[in-house]
Amino acid sequence: MKIDIITLHRAENYGSVLQALALQVKLEALGHDVHILDYYPERFTNAGLLKRLQKKSDKLKNPVLLLAAKALIYPSYLRKNRIFGGFIDRYVKLREPMFRTNEEAAQKLAFDADAYCTGSDQVWNSHWNEGVEKALFLDFVPEGKLVFSYASSIGLSSLPQAEVEETKRLLQKYEYISVREDSGVQIMRELGRDDAVQCLDPTLLLDKEEWEPYVEKRTKQRGYILTYNLHHDARIDDYAERLGKETRLPVWNISYNWHDVVRKGHLCWCPPVERFLWLIKHADYVIADSFHATVFSIIFEKPFVTITPDIASSRISSLLRTLGLGGRNLDAFSDISMIQTPVDYKIVKQKLAVEQAQSMAYLRKVTATKAIVHNL
Repeated sequence: MKIDIITLHRAENYGSVLQALALQVKLEALGHDVHILDYYPERFTNAGLLKRLQKKSDKLKNPVLLLAAKALIYPSYLRKNRIFGGFIDRYVKLREPMFRTNEEAAQKLAFDADAYCTGSDQVWNSHWNEGVEKALFLDFVPEGKLVFSYASSIGLSSLPQAEVEETKRLLQKYEYISVREDSGVQIMRELGRDDAVQCLDPTLLLDKEEWEPYVEKRTKQRGYILTYNLHHDARIDDYAERLGKETRLPVWNISYNWHDVVRKGHLCWCPPVERFLWLIKHADYVIADSFHATVFSIIFEKPFVTITPDIASSRISSLLRTLGLGGRNLDAFSDISMIQTPVDYKIVKQKLAVEQAQSMAYLRKVTATKAIVHNL
């Protein structure tokens, strides 16, 4: 079967590119011809990112401050372009042409795939997408094609009332729906889709041996504590500093921004994706507020704690509950012993194996549907 996937592979962050790759790999393992539709909305371009930054801050209405912000941020944007664009070029199979809008997709694409899939990541999160994004609901796909989702994330505990009717309409063409969080299943039911099921994020469908080819090959020189602080939460830095003093380990901070060199610890400025995986795999401890940093801490069986952000935290909480790791959700910031408490990864792996089997069964069922129709 020929399957085209739409997802947020151009969002230029580690989770986005790794989840896109993982779903591609797993569907290919089932024998399918798989490509990622090259959806590249304007908001993900450098110009679009700067516009969003200016919109979010009243201070940047001042042209002098705006120029200073651009000078500060632009080097990081250029590095992200190179790091994530390079990873996509190496590993992700793109379906050309590139398009920026739902309307462009309808005009440009050949629609010669057997099935179209909305992939994982926060594709249905209207907060992240700044509204209901029709392209991510495959609105441009003509009738008569098999349309399904895999672990699509809403990321919110409830859907804004203003978006309910539009979302209902967009979901009508989906023959099968799976979402990433348990809260997403409930939202789908409220929208009339009682058939929606919960599946794992694609990155969790690969075990650590399957991820090994994508991990940078280098030797660990010394121990370290790793932080990945997406939301600039000072509590993460404070916790890491206290843990470092107790364990006498240095703190390494992964950040997309070069100006985070002012933070305490060693800056790992937007490392290549393969090194991101290496850094988690070899860390002595991981402290993060990131869903995918949490995922790879689990995959590589690391001592970790996760701080759930104020917005779109349901995906982290849902994953930790599913795998019996609720105790790794840090809320007592003075308790250094929490991260030093061993994780029983034997039990975690047993729970994960059950979830993997259910998720793969969903993919087999969905992708067999069209094959059967074709044989009639």
